[in-house]
Amino acid sequence: MNDGQAVTSRATLGELWRVRNAAAVTLALTEDQMRRAVLSAGVPELLELLDQFSPARAVGPEWARTFEPLIERLWAWRDDATMAVLAEAYRARGPAWMAVVNALSPEQGAMIRADLRHPAWARLPAFTVT
Repeated sequence: MNDGQAVTSRATLGELWRVRNAAAVTLALTEDQMRRAVLSAGVPELLELLDQFSPARAVGPEWARTFEPLIERLWAWRDDATMAVLAEAYRARGPAWMAVVNALSPEQGAMIRADLRHPAWARLPAFTVT
């Protein structure tokens, strides 16, 4: 189709800036959708979500890379009582789930909430983007 010649088309800086802005808007909209879903979810749905992070499936940095941002969001969006119910459910499952129990501990929640404090003018919480 192009007579064997490589097509080398580079995006302009303007095009890249528009893509970056579109990605930022998409991320903000997705974050808001996730917040609403987490707020409306009951304990069974939250347990089902957290079950995807079974320690048996923990394969190194990928687990932490995705689990930690989820825990940040749960602590930012849910109340202490819900987090305590989640922690107790995982504590009852035994020592294999201690990483999850520790992430759901009130002490961990206090540290996360303190780290997430941001200025009133900030549009979004200072979450980790992964």
